[in-house]
This record gives sequence, C-alpha cells and structure tokens, in this order.
Amino acid sequence: MAPLTLATDARIPVRTAAGAATPADYDRYFHIVRHAPDLASWTCDVLRLQAAVLADLPHTALDDSQRAAVLTGLLHASHSTLTAWLRSAAGSAPGPAPGPVPGPVPDGPADGPGGGALHRWKLGHQLFHLLLTTMNSTCDDTLAAVGEEQWASVRHGLERLRTLYDAATAAMAYASDFPASAYTHDVRPTMEPPFAAPGFSGTLNQEHRVLTERTHALKAALGNLSAPAPLLAAIRHEEALLRAARRRNRKAHAAICERCVPDGASLLYQHTTGQRSGRATCE
Repeated sequence: MAPLTLATDARIPVRTAAGAATPADYDRYFHIVRHAPDLASWTCDVLRLQAAVLADLPHTALDDSQRAAVLTGLLHASHSTLTAWLRSAAGSAPGPAPGPVPGPVPDGPADGPGGGALHRWKLGHQLFHLLLTTMNSTCDDTLAAVGEEQWASVRHGLERLRTLYDAATAAMAYASDFPASAYTHDVRPTMEPPFAAPGFSGTLNQEHRVLTERTHALKAALGNLSAPAPLLAAIRHEEALLRAARRRNRKAHAAICERCVPDGASLLYQHTTGQRSGRATCE
C-alpha cells in the first residue's frame, strides 16, 4: 500500500507563492534528468540526441560552417564516449551494452504552447548541454595531462576544446534558428509562469557553471609550463585559438539575445526588478 503523506500540523497544506527559478526548474524545462547514469545509458542518450539533431539539421537555415561545427561537436561527443568505453573495458567490466536507440521525439503537448520553434529550442539546448559535458570531461583530461607533463596531449586537449567551443556556438544558433517573433510569442512565454518559475535564466545551467570553474583551473595550470620550446609554442598557439573561440561564443550569444530580446530585458532581470519595485511600493 502506498503511504499517505500528511502535514505536521494535521491540516491540508497551503499553497505557497512560487519562488525564483532554480537549477531544478531549468533542468525540468529542458527535459534534463540528473542521477548517476551508467556508461550504457549515457551512450543511449548521446545516440538519441544525435539522431534527433541529424534529422532536424537539414531543415535549418544554418550555413555550411555552422552545420560543420555541429557535426564536429557530435563527432567529439561520440569519440569521448567511445574512449570512455575503452577505459572502462581496460579496468573492469563496462556494464550492459546499450539497448535500442529511440528515434527523434516529435513535439508534444507536454512542451506547452508553441510548435517547431519550441521543439528546436529545447533540442538545441540539450545539444548544448551534451557539448558542455564533453567539454568538462575534456578539461579534466587536459588538466591531468598538464600535471603529468604530457605536452602533446595538452596541445590536443586545447585543440579539442576550441572546436567544441565553436560547436557550442553553432548549437546556440541551431537552438534559436527560427524567427524572432516565434521566440516572442511561442518560446519565451513557456519560460514564464505558469509554465515555469519566475526568473528563469541561463545562469541556472549547471554544466556551464562547471565549465567556467574548470576553464579557470586550466588557465591557472597553463600559467607556468616547463614544456620544451617547440611544444610550448604550439600550446600557447592553441591557447590563443581557444580564447578566440570563447570570444566568438560570447559575441554570438549577445547577437542572439539582441535579435530575440531587443530591449535586453531578460526574464531574470524582469523578475528581480519587479521584486525590487514591489518592495519599494510596500515601503
């Protein structure tokens, strides 16, 4: 028999006002589930997401370089996943093999109002998270290579991070590949009450927060290297290219925000300024 949950005051619970959006609200919106997945279930998710993006990519307005960047990012995610299988097999049994890979999931009523734009917005963000996760693992591997003075691996890790940054930039373009009016009328409302908690924001992205922390750690680790001159020059060159990729990413994100929200008033800004205004009125 299922348990009956009762309040400590022996009364029907009172519905409290919704607080600001949390990382859990962000994950719920983009259909991200957090637990401790094994490598097999992770592989299934990678393949499912790849299938969905590959099916939709021909219908986008992305240019050839953006499509190539998305495909390169998917390839890196697959490569990192296969490498993880090899590492697991070298140590111990990797667990059960992946099961059948589900095909792309069409839009459904669970996504709230909207159509193709909303589906692409959410699918594109899942792709973005897949790439960020791959970048975080690549940062870990590159940091380990620095500690072990494996200079060729350090250079290769920086190169991979740069291409993944460009892939993430293309993923943002993919996620927002619809008219600005569709964002205004079909997408943005689904990130506001009653569909989502107030103050919904990309700052709730946990993978990006980890990437920021790991990037700072990698920058510090690369500060003083004792690598031989030719390798050190190659590493510094890759560092410069990585910084340029980060700048492209920030510039592209700002352009998307300007196109979709010309006044720059994010949902988080609207929520926080609304709260301040409400307090000022009361006082």
